[in-house]
Amino acid sequence: MQRTLRSGRVHQQQRAGPARRAMPFTTARPLSSVTCSAAAAANGNGVHANGNAASHGKCPTPAQTVRTLIDIVNEGTLCTVGPNGLPVGLPVTFSMDKSGKLQLQMDAAAMEMSNLKSGSTAVSLMVQAATQPTRAVGAVSLMGKVEATADGALPLSIDNCLYFGGLDQGSRGLQVSGEEVAAAEPDVLRKAAPELVAAWNNERAEDIYRIVSDFMGVPLTEMAYAELMWVDHLGMYINTEVAGREAAEVVRVPFYRPVLDERDARSVITMASQIAWERERAYNPPLPSIFMDAAANN
Repeated sequence: MQRTLRSGRVHQQQRAGPARRAMPFTTARPLSSVTCSAAAAANGNGVHANGNAASHGKCPTPAQTVRTLIDIVNEGTLCTVGPNGLPVGLPVTFSMDKSGKLQLQMDAAAMEMSNLKSGSTAVSLMVQAATQPTRAVGAVSLMGKVEATADGALPLSIDNCLYFGGLDQGSRGLQVSGEEVAAAEPDVLRKAAPELVAAWNNERAEDIYRIVSDFMGVPLTEMAYAELMWVDHLGMYINTEVAGREAAEVVRVPFYRPVLDERDARSVITMASQIAWERERAYNPPLPSIFMDAAANN
């Protein structure tokens, strides 16, 4: 079966129709769930069926993902309780410093400020990116208290979080403590991930097809669809469809080692594609001439 690269994606020539897009956080399409525990069973260079070398096979912890989300998203919906006891949710912006302290930015005349002054200081802040691919990572509800300081700052003291994993479907509504989030480090690829996702989907889509094909142990000709959805320092999530299977599947492909930065991530993904290509062709590199000469002399 011939395969061609069109508009940055690989398509089987027999299949017609519009190119599919990455699934949003909420989707009506059937989706096989993926959890990090399942990814941990993988081995090799993110190679599920044929790998040789041992892999970390891990995902960032929920606390790390929450920390990453609130580091790269600066707006959310703040729910406060008014003097009448009724909750109200309104949009706010926020920032987080290096120590993990979250600061809200609100107009002094905003309804939230009035509610905080006259009602309960207990609040919840719902955070989810508005655009793909970051939106696909998930969402988090931060629960805690807001108390204005003398200098007019509005720190949100996070007591607990509810993490709704968008890609890690096994982490829906998972409770994470505020202490865990404050202690966690945001992912080193948090700023570069959208660019990496766009680059591989638009320019090197065949690499993604080949990597996930090798990982799943499925012939490349049976891969109906593959799209990179997110990259972190431990691996990547790929949305896939295999010919003959009804449900789409988000597959977690771990890196063979943690990456250090964007440049390192590009190198590791390229290497994964190369290894998959060589395995696909049962590639055996030729021996250096020095060894061939020695064999001939013997």
